[in-house]
Amino acid sequence: MTDRAVHPTHEIGAIADGVDVESLLLADAKGARRDRIMAFVAPVVGVVGFLAAWQLLVDLFDVERFVLPAPIDIFRHLAGDPGFYVDNAKTTMWEAFLGFAIAMVLALVAATVMAHSRFAERAGLPLAVLIQVTPIIAYAPAVVVWLGFGLKPIIVITTLVCFVPFLINAIAGLRSVDPNLLELARSVDAPRRVIFWRLRLPSSMPFLFSAARIAVGLALIGAVLGEFFAGTTSGLGYAVKTAQARPIQLLDQLWASIFVLGFIGATATLLIAGLERITLHWHQSTRH
Repeated sequence: MTDRAVHPTHEIGAIADGVDVESLLLADAKGARRDRIMAFVAPVVGVVGFLAAWQLLVDLFDVERFVLPAPIDIFRHLAGDPGFYVDNAKTTMWEAFLGFAIAMVLALVAATVMAHSRFAERAGLPLAVLIQVTPIIAYAPAVVVWLGFGLKPIIVITTLVCFVPFLINAIAGLRSVDPNLLELARSVDAPRRVIFWRLRLPSSMPFLFSAARIAVGLALIGAVLGEFFAGTTSGLGYAVKTAQARPIQLLDQLWASIFVLGFIGATATLLIAGLERITLHWHQSTRH
């Protein structure tokens, strides 16, 4: 008795005949929709649960309002004077955006040079790391002394704290180009400009978005810290500073400013994540 050989393609075909492809596609679509819903619902549940636990803690243990005000009181204060926080939030967001954008552009320029030159990287990267590891609160007053009061020192401080995350990620991204594609482009004498725009920059986009998610929080920190030192009379940093000077009278202003800053940071992070999904829909990092 001889065994009959079965061709692998026949086995694959037999398996495929028993699979309902349409059902698989429908299940995959439902799973993707469920993931999108959960991506929205889970953070909301987490925040609401945290605020509910906070409120319960204050009510059950009768915590002094000076020590920790209840969330409901903070929201009432916000609802009572929304214009004050909207105006100050606009100022801080503009400062944070300018520093964020300038840092991204400067980092991309510097990273382009460093990605092409190991010497430039070895000479410049330690200086960038030195800026990053030095506490910003230590040299922020010096920036104000150099540039005076007003918007300029705030922008410089914000730019400095955002610069290094963009720089390091941009260098890694610009060097992540597929070597085969790079060799092909060079073999046809493609100009460096074309290689940058068609290969290096698209390859670096996932890295830049990762840096942006980090830098958006740093931009708010830099803007608020700059407002503390730069002698401004507007912005959420100024609101926190004035409330700190009169904590009993302006306790609600202090906590409301903190809430607004947290909301701005969370919203900006979500916007960046959404923009990443739209821009990098082709990349595997946005498929989950």
